[in-house]
Amino acid sequence: MSSFSVTIQSNSAGGSSYSDMDMESDAASPSFTNNSSSLKGPDAKLEIKRSKRRHIQQCGKKKYVVGGPAQGMINSESQESATFLSGLSGGYDHGKIREIMAKMILAHQLPFVFVELTWFNALMKYNNYLFQEVNRITIKDECIKVFELEKEKMKKMFKNISSISLTSNCWTSKQTDRYMSLTAHYVDADWKLQKQIISFFDLAPSHSGEVISDRIIECITEWGIQDKIGTITLVNASNNDGAAAILESNLVESGKLHFDGLFFHVRCCAHSLNLVVEDGHSVIEGCVVKIREGVNYLRKSSDQLLKFGEIAIASGIQTKQPLCIDDKTRWDSTHRMLVSALSYKSAFHGYALRDPNFEWEPSEEEWASVSKVCNLLKIILDATNILSGRMYPTANLFLVEVFNVKKEISKAYESSDAFLRTMSKPMFEKFDKYWGEVEVVMAIACILDPRFKLLGVEYAFHELYPANEVKERVNGVTIKLRALYEKHVKELVASKAAASTSNTVPAAAPTKPSARSRRMEELMAFVKASNANKKTKSDLDVYLEEPVFLEGEGQFDVLLWWSQNCSKFPMLSKLARDVLCIPVATMTSELTSTVGGHILDDYLSSLTKDMIELVICGGDWIRQSSRSTVFTLQPLRLSKSKYICTYEVCTYLHVMPTLGLICSSLTGLNFLLTCGLM
Repeated sequence: MSSFSVTIQSNSAGGSSYSDMDMESDAASPSFTNNSSSLKGPDAKLEIKRSKRRHIQQCGKKKYVVGGPAQGMINSESQESATFLSGLSGGYDHGKIREIMAKMILAHQLPFVFVELTWFNALMKYNNYLFQEVNRITIKDECIKVFELEKEKMKKMFKNISSISLTSNCWTSKQTDRYMSLTAHYVDADWKLQKQIISFFDLAPSHSGEVISDRIIECITEWGIQDKIGTITLVNASNNDGAAAILESNLVESGKLHFDGLFFHVRCCAHSLNLVVEDGHSVIEGCVVKIREGVNYLRKSSDQLLKFGEIAIASGIQTKQPLCIDDKTRWDSTHRMLVSALSYKSAFHGYALRDPNFEWEPSEEEWASVSKVCNLLKIILDATNILSGRMYPTANLFLVEVFNVKKEISKAYESSDAFLRTMSKPMFEKFDKYWGEVEVVMAIACILDPRFKLLGVEYAFHELYPANEVKERVNGVTIKLRALYEKHVKELVASKAAASTSNTVPAAAPTKPSARSRRMEELMAFVKASNANKKTKSDLDVYLEEPVFLEGEGQFDVLLWWSQNCSKFPMLSKLARDVLCIPVATMTSELTSTVGGHILDDYLSSLTKDMIELVICGGDWIRQSSRSTVFTLQPLRLSKSKYICTYEVCTYLHVMPTLGLICSSLTGLNFLLTCGLM
């Protein structure tokens, strides 16, 4: 966040005028100069107080006329955030302050009593004496108001979205109540991949597929998106399988099923990888337990850990990686523990020789097994982080990552090493089953990446299948893609025809055409008839026949490419928009490697069911509205006042600032409070 240096000069009339504002990168240190006299000590402080008092009495009464641009945006992803920041300038507005505090409460899941905290109110009063305190009841009502306004905005926005993919997760409160979240994924009008949690509801105790499907149908109907659902991604469970089947049947009966149901139910890739890793871990469980207990023993005493460190230094171990313990429910933390233990292999041996009570030194064979496991888990961990990243990657990236995992597991399964074959056998069988279910959607998404097209699918299939099967499998994917494209074209043509019919203006009374106009009509009829006999290539044919796109330096954005080429491929680009937003994981990377359940924290568990949805959904909407946005508030040129207040703010918002207030300055000194930037 940029800071400020403001120079103020007092004039003979007792007023103040600003010089140009200098932006500094380190510390904001307003400096005051007085041309008429050099005031120091108490006299200077007294003069400053008098000047502040005069500014308060007069500045609020002036009618400012703004000249020049007030705000610019760079890499903006949300007009809402722009409105939010621009509304912070000017005089004190208690209603706006309440709204900002409500968004702060929702975005950071703060308790409503936060606004009653003594030091919070002391801070607010200190920064602006006009601040009016609010209580927990008032801020709760304000949060409900913000929630309802944001929900209406999203409903209006969803009307312009052609296809929405859903993901769902189950959660449990500390009181063992079951909840389910429903998240919408889509590509917006600006070709940006978006996701919003649209519902967080409780489930009846049976948790059956029928109960889950009924609640999902109720939710999408309330949002008015029942005719826009393309896919739903769920974790592997029998009740989720039943729910997906009921949902698909319901959409088929209503004629609102996208993609012909080709991949309506997508199984969570991250959850499948977790199950694959669990099967592999079971083979080396004894070795993992030995290392875990050994690390626990060393960490129980600082003397023991210090002695272990001395042995590591004496052994010439150069790593700075700490000796860490794992969380049994998270296989990625187990992987980190094993990797760190491997780097201290010689220290384990040296310590075991010196401490007779240390019984957990792995054998050479066990160390070799741990090394092999870590190499395989590293590939799976990297893929999991990509597939379930915080920024929700587009579907074109999935094939390459899943292909890498399958290739490594297959290599281990076909290895001459008996241990690798034993460990990878259950992993290979489980992953092979999952791969068969997601192969088509990942392959089609890969084809829609202009860097790969059919070449990417052919390369992956050559590595995964026998040579005599590759051509048939690639042709199968191509046939399904063409069928999807043709169906998409028919739907788009039908919707355009319906729209043009509804907007048709009644024709005027026919007039007798002239000889010239008759000849023109005959010419046009001849041209149309001749053109009808010529077979034109579709968008898909042209796209596949063109050379692949050779990207330059930097990260490639497939959605940006399609946004720039949508006029060239008007029909295919709409299919690409719908396919590339399909997620193959239901959760972000911080949750994907857990084998335990999703547990609500103490604060959320203490709320009522309606308040839980308000805090989780409302907070997600507020955070999304201000994600990854850079704003520049340009200096305001104000006239018709001898008090000129100018400011420039440059703020990077990753989530939502805890609180940002821009108030009119006292004696022209601008005040900025922006804390909690993430």
